[in-house]
Amino acid sequence: MHSIVLANMPTINGYIRQYRIDDESSDQLDAIIAVMIREYHLQVTENFLRQKIEQMFDAINGFNSAEMTSTLKSALNVDVFAADPNLDNIKTLWAQENVKLIKSVESQYFERISNIMSNAVRNGTMTNDIADEITDQTGISERRAQLIARDQVGTLNGQLTKQRQTNVGISQYIWRTSEDRRVRPRHRARDGETFSWDNPPDDGHPGIPISCRCVALPIIDTDNLNIMRVR
Repeated sequence: MHSIVLANMPTINGYIRQYRIDDESSDQLDAIIAVMIREYHLQVTENFLRQKIEQMFDAINGFNSAEMTSTLKSALNVDVFAADPNLDNIKTLWAQENVKLIKSVESQYFERISNIMSNAVRNGTMTNDIADEITDQTGISERRAQLIARDQVGTLNGQLTKQRQTNVGISQYIWRTSEDRRVRPRHRARDGETFSWDNPPDDGHPGIPISCRCVALPIIDTDNLNIMRVR
């Protein structure tokens, strides 16, 4: 988004210089923004977004599956095989949610660019200052995108953990935090406590609350496990 806006800076500066003299034209402003959005969507299509999101799902899913296998092997001292749950519904919903989140970053970014241009006309802002404002707004959008990415990875990992543990007959887990100063107080208070998958805390299981980095350590009851021991 930022590179496309920078490529259109001559048009942006020309608009601002023109409408300092004439009456501001909101139609012209909307047209410039629309051109930049079209250029962006030619490079970043919805299909492209969905493919990237699904690739990320597969990577997180692979990590989660390996962690589950390692945990069971460590607890039982044998290699195990557990049939994977059907994750198609989770994958579809996660992809849809992330497309919406990415589009919300897009719309807010271009709305901020529009406001910068409009304010520049009204306030007589110098073109160099406009470029600096655009760079600042890009930083805001990038930080929001990073926050969303971290949160969505944690949320998906939490969902997959629940699916895999309940799929093999694990009904309870121990809440474990990251044990650093960024852990929120209410989660720090849960560290080491036992919870049931069918009775989540008020803000959700580990990984589900916004930016939660906590994990669910399975309580393994060997009599109720739905697995095959390889050796």
